[in-house]
Amino acid sequence: MKFEMFDLIAKVVPNLYFEARRSAKSSLQMRIFVQWNFDGVLHNLFEGLADKDETVRLAIQSALVKILETHPVRATDILIEYKEKNPKMPEQTVIILLKAIERVVSANVLVPPEAHKKLINLAIEELTRSTDHMPNIQNHALSILVAIGRGDDCKMVMEALMAHTKEGTVAHFMVMQCLGSLATANIQAVVPFIKPILASILPNLGGIKTDHIKTAHAYAIGRFSEALLEHSTLHTTGAITMNDGVANDIEAINNCSTEISVAYDVLFNQWLHSREPKVCVEILQALCTMYPLLPTDKIQDQSQRLIPQILALYRRSIERNSVTQFLSSVLKTNISLQPNVLDNVSEQLISNLFDLVCVYPDYEKPQTVKGHYEVLRCFHLLSSVYATKIMDTLLMHLRNNSERERIKSLLILTHLMNTSTVNIESKLEGFIDCLKQMILVEKSVKMKMTLLKTIVALAQKSFIKQKEFVWFITRYSCKYSKVNQEHGSLEEHANFVLSCENSLFMLSSTAGTMDELLKRELLNYYVLLDYTDICSNLTKCLSSLFAKSPHIEYEPLDIDEAEERVDAGDDEPAASKHTSIIKQGKIIVPCAETIFARCLALLGNYHNIKRATNILAFMKYYYPHLNPALGPLWDKHISDLLLCINKESLFFGKLMEFITETIDFLQGHDETFAERMVNKMADHLLMYPITIPNNEFVIPNLSAERGMLIKCIGLGLCSVTDVQAIHSKIELIITSAKQEKLDKHTKHTEYEEKITPCALALGYISRVHLQHLIKKLAELAHIGGRKHSTGFFSNLHFIKDTHKELENYKTNLLVIKAFGHIMDETDPLLSLLNLDDTILNFLIAQLTGTKDQVLMSAILKTLLSTCNQIIAIKEELTEPLKYRKQIMEAVFSIPIEAPFDDLPLLPTILKLGTDFIRIGGDDNTESVDGGVIFEIACKNFFSCAQNLKMKFDSQEEDERNSFLAKHLNESLPELNALVKVIIEMDPSPATLDLIILILETWTRDKNSEVRICSSHVFNHTLDVYIKSMKIGCEAPSKFNQTGLMLGKIVPRCIDSNGTVRQVSVDILQKTLEISCIYETLTIADSESPWLKEIELIKEKIITDDPKLIYNLAGDIAKTIAMRISNFQYLQFCQTLLRGLRDPEQSSSIGASVVLKFFVQQKGSDLFYAIPDIVKDCLAALQNCEVNRAKSGVLKALVALTKHHPKLVCAEMLQQHLPYEENIIEYWHLLCSDTELTSIIIDDFLQILTSSCFFESNEAPTERQKIASVQPFAIFCALREMLPCKEIKEELNKKFPELFTMLLTSLAAYTNLAPPMHTGQRSISPTNTTSSHTNATTNTTKSKFGFVPNKDSVKLNPCQIVLDTFESFLNNLGMEQISTVLTVHTKLGSSADLTNYIELLTPMAIGLVNQLEVSSSAMKQVVNALSKYVSSPYDGQRVAAVGLYSRLVPLKPCGDISSTIMAHLTSALSDPNATVRGLSIQGLGYVGHLTERDIEKHTETAITALLKGIDDTVSDCLINIPLESMRGLSRILQALPSDRVESFHVSLAIRIRPFFGSYSIEIREAAVILFGDLCESKMSLNDGSVSPNSSTEALREQLFANFFPLLLHLSEGEATIIRACKGTLRKVCGLLNSTKVNDMAQKHLIDHGQLNYSVFVLDFVKLIAIELPEHIQDFIDSCIPKLRSQWPEVRGSAAIVIGILHNFLTERNAQTESVGNKIAILLKDENHFVRIKAATALGYFFGDI
Repeated sequence: MKFEMFDLIAKVVPNLYFEARRSAKSSLQMRIFVQWNFDGVLHNLFEGLADKDETVRLAIQSALVKILETHPVRATDILIEYKEKNPKMPEQTVIILLKAIERVVSANVLVPPEAHKKLINLAIEELTRSTDHMPNIQNHALSILVAIGRGDDCKMVMEALMAHTKEGTVAHFMVMQCLGSLATANIQAVVPFIKPILASILPNLGGIKTDHIKTAHAYAIGRFSEALLEHSTLHTTGAITMNDGVANDIEAINNCSTEISVAYDVLFNQWLHSREPKVCVEILQALCTMYPLLPTDKIQDQSQRLIPQILALYRRSIERNSVTQFLSSVLKTNISLQPNVLDNVSEQLISNLFDLVCVYPDYEKPQTVKGHYEVLRCFHLLSSVYATKIMDTLLMHLRNNSERERIKSLLILTHLMNTSTVNIESKLEGFIDCLKQMILVEKSVKMKMTLLKTIVALAQKSFIKQKEFVWFITRYSCKYSKVNQEHGSLEEHANFVLSCENSLFMLSSTAGTMDELLKRELLNYYVLLDYTDICSNLTKCLSSLFAKSPHIEYEPLDIDEAEERVDAGDDEPAASKHTSIIKQGKIIVPCAETIFARCLALLGNYHNIKRATNILAFMKYYYPHLNPALGPLWDKHISDLLLCINKESLFFGKLMEFITETIDFLQGHDETFAERMVNKMADHLLMYPITIPNNEFVIPNLSAERGMLIKCIGLGLCSVTDVQAIHSKIELIITSAKQEKLDKHTKHTEYEEKITPCALALGYISRVHLQHLIKKLAELAHIGGRKHSTGFFSNLHFIKDTHKELENYKTNLLVIKAFGHIMDETDPLLSLLNLDDTILNFLIAQLTGTKDQVLMSAILKTLLSTCNQIIAIKEELTEPLKYRKQIMEAVFSIPIEAPFDDLPLLPTILKLGTDFIRIGGDDNTESVDGGVIFEIACKNFFSCAQNLKMKFDSQEEDERNSFLAKHLNESLPELNALVKVIIEMDPSPATLDLIILILETWTRDKNSEVRICSSHVFNHTLDVYIKSMKIGCEAPSKFNQTGLMLGKIVPRCIDSNGTVRQVSVDILQKTLEISCIYETLTIADSESPWLKEIELIKEKIITDDPKLIYNLAGDIAKTIAMRISNFQYLQFCQTLLRGLRDPEQSSSIGASVVLKFFVQQKGSDLFYAIPDIVKDCLAALQNCEVNRAKSGVLKALVALTKHHPKLVCAEMLQQHLPYEENIIEYWHLLCSDTELTSIIIDDFLQILTSSCFFESNEAPTERQKIASVQPFAIFCALREMLPCKEIKEELNKKFPELFTMLLTSLAAYTNLAPPMHTGQRSISPTNTTSSHTNATTNTTKSKFGFVPNKDSVKLNPCQIVLDTFESFLNNLGMEQISTVLTVHTKLGSSADLTNYIELLTPMAIGLVNQLEVSSSAMKQVVNALSKYVSSPYDGQRVAAVGLYSRLVPLKPCGDISSTIMAHLTSALSDPNATVRGLSIQGLGYVGHLTERDIEKHTETAITALLKGIDDTVSDCLINIPLESMRGLSRILQALPSDRVESFHVSLAIRIRPFFGSYSIEIREAAVILFGDLCESKMSLNDGSVSPNSSTEALREQLFANFFPLLLHLSEGEATIIRACKGTLRKVCGLLNSTKVNDMAQKHLIDHGQLNYSVFVLDFVKLIAIELPEHIQDFIDSCIPKLRSQWPEVRGSAAIVIGILHNFLTERNAQTESVGNKIAILLKDENHFVRIKAATALGYFFGDI
C-alpha cells in the first residue's frame, strides 16, 4: 500500500517514475501524508454528503468514485472504518455511498479481489441490515452484488450469499432476491451452486409464513429453474461446448430435479394458498419454469389431478394471466410427453378455457390482452389432439342464447382458422350453416363485428360459397337512418360500417375464389333503391372485379330460389322487379340497359365526385355487356369525363355529349334501342321517388339523380319516331314537374331547381319534335293564365284558393322555363315562326302581374333568349318583334331598391335593354330612348354600389356585401354593353356629353367601388366613341370639351384607388386622342412621344407609392401642356382648382400637383389671366382643407412669381419660430438661385462667428443656458435650406468652413434651452388685427419687455443643429459621415457630451473615407478646425481636440500630422479633464504615424501615458487610467521591443493589481496589456525570445501571472474570457514548451466556444508534465485565488490545485494546508464552489 501513490504517479508521469523511486525521504513524507490527509479528506467528503444541494452531492459521489477506482483497497478500508465509527449515518449518505460503489463495480475498472471481498461484505451487510423492505438502500446493495457477480468473482459473491442461507434458518428475503438476479445475470457460473442452495433452503420452506419472504424465495427458485432450462437449451443447441465443467453442470441439472420437485410441492401445495395476490403471481411464475424440470413419472402421475387444481385457481382472486401461463406450461409439457394423457379432463379443460376468453379485450391494458391471447394459445395447443371436441363445444355455444358465448365461439374459431386450419377444416360445414342463421338475427354491433371478422377469415381460406354472406357485408355497409344505441354506440356503428366497406373491397380485389359470386350479387344490389348510399363502394368493387374478367359465369340455381330472389326485394318498386333483371338459365342478374340507366342517373349528382369516378371506372370495363363495339367510343369519352370531373359545367356538357353519341351509336346497331332505352328509363323513374320513403337504412336525396334520368329521357326521345311514345313521354315529363312539392314552406328557388331538369328535357325534345311541344305548352299557358274561380266566392278577396294558385304557379313557371330552353335549343328561324301573340301576351301579363323574383327571372331569361334568336336572324325576319316598348316599360319598371333583393335581375334587365336597342325598328311608337334607359340603369346600378363596404361590423354585413358585389360584377359588363349600343346608334359629341353628364356625379362619389365602376363605364364610353365617331364635313373642327373633360378626369388620375387611377389615365389618353382626331382629322400615331409618355404613366400609376404617383402627376401635366390649345389653359386651370374640393384627399392633392407643373410649363403664356388665376388660387387655398393640396397651390403661385428674386432674408430671420408653413416653402424656393444662396451662406457664417451662442446674463451656472435668438434662427433657416440639392455645388465649395462650424456648434448647443423671444409673427393679409388685440400685445410687451413665444419652448436647439448637420452631409452625398449622426437616437436630447464623444471616431473615419487623409481638402478641414482649439466654449474645444485625437489612428502625415500632434500636446494642460482625456486617447495612437513622426513624438506620448495611469478624476467623461493602459498596449504592439524595454518589468508589476479590479474594462485592459508586454519580448523574425537582460525578471512575473490568468478564463464575462485567451496564447509562447504552446494556440480561439472544465483538465495536466519544476510555483500563485470574489475563480482554483497536486513529486506540510483549504470550500456559500471543491478532491487523490 505504501507504494500505491508511486504507481499512480508512474502512470501519469512516466519520466519521473524512477526519480520518485530514488527519493526515500520523499516517499516517507508522502506515505505519512497519505495516511493522515487521505483519511481526513475522505471524512470531509463523507460529511459533505449531507449537503442540501443535489448537484453538490452528485459531485462528491463522482469524487468518491474516482478515489475508489484509484485506491480501491485503502479507500474501502477508510469507508468501512468510517461506517463503523458512524453506525447511524443518514439514509441519504448511505444511498450515495452505495451508488458510488455501484458505479465503480459496474464500470470496466480492474478492482482487486480483496477490495471486491470487502465491498461484497459491505453490500451484504446493508442488504440484510433491515428485515423490512428498504428499496432505496437494498436495491443499490443488490445491484453491487449482481455487478460483481457478472465477472470473475461470481464465486466469491455466491459463497458470501450462501453463508446467509444456513440450514435451520430462513434466509433473508433480499439474499434470495439477489440469488435470483444472479441466476439471470450469470447463468453458467450460478448453475453449480443451485443444488447446494436448494439443499440449504428446502428444509425451511415449509416454515416460512411471511408473504414478502415467500415472494423472494419463489422468485429465486423460479430464476434457478429458468437458468437450468436455459442452460439445458444452450447445451442442446450446441451453444456450449462439452468439457468437464459442462458435464458437471449437466449432472447438476439432472440432480436438481429432486430438489425442484420438493420445492414444487411446497410452492404448489402450501404457498399457493396465500391470500396475497402478488405472492400468488410470483409463485405461479416460478411454477411455470419449475414444471418442465419435474421428473417425468411425477408429471404423468399428477397430470390428471393437476388440471382441475389449476382450473380451481381461476375461482380465486389471482391474476388470471399468471394462472393461464402455468396452465399453458402444463399443457405443453404433457402433450409433448404423451398426447392422450389429458383425455379424462379435456372436456372440463375446454369448457373452463372457453369461459376465460375475453369478449371485449381492452387493448389499452396489456395484461388483459396478454391473458386473452394466452387462453387462445391454450386452444391452439389442444387443437392438435382435441380438435373435434373443441369444434363441437364451439358449435354448441354458437347456438347459445348468450351473446357473450357466441362472441367467444367466433373469436376462438377465427383464431383457430388462422393458426390450425388443417385440424378444423373438416368440421366447418356446420359452422357455416349456423353462421347463415346468425347474420339474419344478430342485432348487436359488437356481435356483427365479430361475425364480420369470422366471415373474412373463412373467405380468405376459400370456405365461403354462399351469397348470404355477401348480403351481410353489403347490407351493413349501409348506414342506419336512425342508430339504435341499445345495440352499440354511434362510434361503434360508424366503425362497423367502415369495416364492412373495407372488407367488401378487400374481398373484391384480393380473394379470387369469390369473384363470380360477388359480381352477380353486387350487380343485383347496385340497381336497388336501398343500396343507393353505397353505390360508390359497390362500383369500386365491381370495377375491380370486372377489371379481372369482364364476363359473368352463370351457375344454375333452383327454380324456387330464383323466385325467392325476385320476391325478396320488398324495398324495390314492383315495376322495377320485372324490368331491371334478366334470367340466364336460373340465375337472375340485371340486364345491361338497366345497369346503363342506373349509371347515368347516378352520374347526375355532381357533388359526389368520388362516386362518379368509381362509376366511370366501372363502365369502362362493363361496356361489352351493352355492346362490345362500344369500346373505342367509351374509352375516349370516359377519359375526357375523368379529366374534367372537377369542372361541373364542362363535365355535364361532356356527359350529355357522351349519352347522345352512345344512344346514336346503339340506335344504329338496333333500331328499337332508343325506344326501349327510353321506356326503361321511364320505368326507372319509380326508383327515384320525390319523397324518400322511411327506411331502416339511409337513402340519400335523389332529386339530382331523378333530374338526370329525366334529361336522359329527353335526349333519348330525339331518336324516337313513334308519336304515341313521344306524347306519352312529354306528358310524363310535365307530370313529373307538377309532382314536385311546392307549399308555403318551400322556397320558390328550390322548386325552380327541381323542375329545371324537366324544362331542359323539354328543350332537348324540341330539337326534333318542336310542333308537338309548342302545342302542349300553349295549352298549358292557356290553363295557367286563366282564372279558375268564377262562382260567388271569387269576388270575396279575403278567401284564397291557395292550392289552385300554387298549381297555376307551377304550370306558369314550367311553361316559361321550357319556352326559354326551346329558344336556346331549336333553330332560330323555326322557333320564331312558332312565336305567336299568345306566348308574348302570356309573358307580358306574368311579368307585370307578379312580384315573385323566381318567376320574373325566368321571364326575363326567356325574353333574352327570344331576343338572341331575333338578333341572330335579324336580316331574315320580315317584321320586328311586336310589343317591344310595352315589354321594355315592364322590364325597366322593376324596382331595384333597398334592400336590393331583386338585384340578381339587374344583369338580365341590362341585357334586355341592350338587345332591344339593338333590335331597333322603323316604327317610332315602338322605339326605345337609349338615354333614358342608361340613366335608369346607372341609377339602379350605382345606388346599389353605394352600399358596398370595405369593413364590416358583423357577419351579416359581410354576407350582404358579398351578395351585392357578386351581382354588381355580373351587371357591369352589361352596363358597358348598353353604353356601346347607345353610342353606336348616334356617335356625336352631344351623345357623349349626355353620357358623361350622367356619369360625372358617380365618378366623384365617396365610395371607391362606385368610382371604380363609373370609371370603367366612362373609359368604355370613350373607347366606343373613338371607334364610332364621325369626322369630316359632318363633324366639328374642334373639340371644345377638351379642357373641361381633362380638368374633371385629372383628379381621378391621382385617386386613392389604384384601379381608378389606371382607368382614369386611360380616359385621359382617349380624351386627347379624340381632340387630336377632331383637330387634325387623323388618328394619333402610336409612336408619338406623348402617347408613349402616357403608356409609361399607365404602367407606373398602379403603384401604391404616393411619391411616385405625384411624380407621375408632373408627367401628366407635361403631356396635357403639350397637347391642349392655349385658349383652353384658363378653362383647364379653373376646372383643376374646383377639383381641390374633391371628396378624395389624394385627388385634391393630385389636382394641385398637376396645376403646379402646368403653371411651370405654361406660366409665361398665362400673362393675360394672372389676376384671375391668383384670385382663384387664393380662394381655393382658403376653401381647401388638405394641407398638401394647399402646398401644391402655393408652389404654383411661387412658380408664377419666380421671375422676381428680390427676397429679404433679414426679415425672414425675424419671423416667429418655429417658421410657418409658407415661410418654410419660401426657404426651399430660395435655394433654386445659387448666386443668391452663396451670398446668404457667407452672411450666415459671419454672423455665427461674431455672435454668442447663449445668453450671457444668466444667473446660476448650474441652470440650463438659453440659446441666443439670431444664431438659433440662422440654424432654423439652414435646416430648411441645406437639404436642397440645388445648392450642392455651393456647399461643396464652402465645405471646410461649414463642416467645422456645424461640428463644433453641435457640441456647443448640447443641453441648451430654446429662446423665449423669437421675433414677430407675420400677419396674414386675410386676418385683420383688432384694436383689442393690439392693446393686449402692448400690455404684454410692457410687462415682460418682449412678447413671450410659447411655441418656441417646444424647440430643441441641439436637435435643430443636428438635423442641419445631417441635411448638409446628405446633400453632399457624404453618407458615411451622415450615418454617424443617426447612431444615437437621443443625441439631440443629451444632457452631456458622452454621446457626442462616441460619435467622433466614426465621424473621423467617415471624413477620411470621403476626403482622403492626405488630401488638400483634409488639410483645409484641419486648419479650419484649429481656431476652435482655443475657443472660450468647452464644447467647441472638446469637438476640436476630440476629432484631432480620432484622426491620429488614421495615419496622417506631413503638415497635417504636425498640426494635429501640436494641438494634442497643448491640450494636455487644458483645465477641462475631458479635453485632457481626449488628448491621451490621441497620443495612444502615436505608433500609427509614419516612422519620422513616431521618432519625433514617441517620448512625449509614452511619458504622457505613464502619467495618465495615475490621473484619476471621478467626474470625468473619460477614464484616463483605462485609456492610458489601452494606449500603452497599442504602443507595445506597434513599436519594437528595444524602444520600450526599459519599463517592461515595472509596468508588469504596476498593472498586476488591476487583474482584480471590480471594473470589467480596467481588468480587461490590464490583461491585454500584459499579453502585449509578453508579445513584445518575442522576436518578429523567428519567434524566439529576445536575448535581453530583463528576460529573466519578466519570466518571474510571467510564472506568477500565468495561472491567475488561466483562472480568470473561467469568468462569465465574455470580454474577460476573450482577453485571457489572447494573453494566454502570448504567455505560452514564452514558456519554452512546444506542446503547451501548441495546445494554447489550438484551443484558445478568441471567438470559439471553449468547454472550460474539459480544457483546464487537459491543459493543466500537460503543463504539469512539461514544466514539472514549476508546479509548486503554479500552486502558490493559485492559492490566493481560493479567496477570490468571483465564485467561478474560487472553484477553478480548487480544480487546478487538485490536478497539479496529482503531479507533485515532493509533498510537505504546506501540502496539508492546501488540502485543508480545498476542504474548507466544501462549506462555501456558493453551490458551484462546493461542486468544484468536491471534484478537486477527487482529482487530488483520484486518477485523472
